[in-house]
Amino acid sequence: MESYSRWFRRVASSREFGITISLGILITIFSVSNPVFLNINNIFTMLRASAFIGVMAIGVAWLLMSGSIDLSIGAVAGLASIVTAVMIVEHKMPVALSVIAGLSMGVLFGIINYNIVFGLKIPAFLATIGTMYVAKGLGEFISNGFQIYISEPEAVRSFGTATPLGISWHFIIYVVLVIASQIILFQTVYGLEVRATGSNRETAKNTEVNIRKVSISTFLIVGICSALAGILLMSRIITGASAIGSGWELAAITACAIGGVSLFGYEGSFIGVFLGVLTLQVIKNGLVVVGLSPFLNTAIVGIILVITAAIDWQRRSQLNL
Repeated sequence: MESYSRWFRRVASSREFGITISLGILITIFSVSNPVFLNINNIFTMLRASAFIGVMAIGVAWLLMSGSIDLSIGAVAGLASIVTAVMIVEHKMPVALSVIAGLSMGVLFGIINYNIVFGLKIPAFLATIGTMYVAKGLGEFISNGFQIYISEPEAVRSFGTATPLGISWHFIIYVVLVIASQIILFQTVYGLEVRATGSNRETAKNTEVNIRKVSISTFLIVGICSALAGILLMSRIITGASAIGSGWELAAITACAIGGVSLFGYEGSFIGVFLGVLTLQVIKNGLVVVGLSPFLNTAIVGIILVITAAIDWQRRSQLNL
């Protein structure tokens, strides 16, 4: 009984528990306002829609926990979708090779961002705003500003529109990545090194953590996750477009902040990220269900980000005292 009490106190004091309670309150409010909110079809719709931002948020969380940030991720998602679609439609490449080409855009921009931030010593915020425009410009150049519709092969449409277990392959991939990332973060040396780097780089160096390896790997992870998110949505709408990923960086960072990932490094969990993404999706869907303008979603996301950042900064300031 005593061990159970300790376990309950530990769970109740976790940030994930608090997020779950907040999420439950939101769900209750929206479902009372309109019972359609808890319709099984609406629930599955929310889960399917959460996968794209969710995959990107996984990469963002790794980078944030290592103490950096990347604002080019939305544009990279759009570029990856365009490159993949061009390879399939114009060059008649096999789908697998086309996907690899799209993912390589994430690798490329991960390497570029790392070298600008740590090679040229330019703040990540400024550096990745620059590469955001580079990625967006490249996407528009490759596509001539048009959307690229994929009529063949049928396998792309089949994958993108399939609903295994009532959800989608996109969501299943997302959940697998969440579980794998959670295990790696807390059960491997690499996860410990990432958190140590985000906590204090000098201390991490003194404990023989390879800061360079951690930094470049997290930039690569966020680049690949962003490209993958863009490709997954491309398969869903059967179209490659620069509009894919637009504004996703704000949503992904906010989801991480809601989920307990510190915007200033070290803290976080991928279960929290999952809950943060779901919270954003509940808000977005709930606004529509209760009859409010969906255009309020962006404003609400911005407000949430400011509030969570302020709370995070205040809490870290108190800890540093």
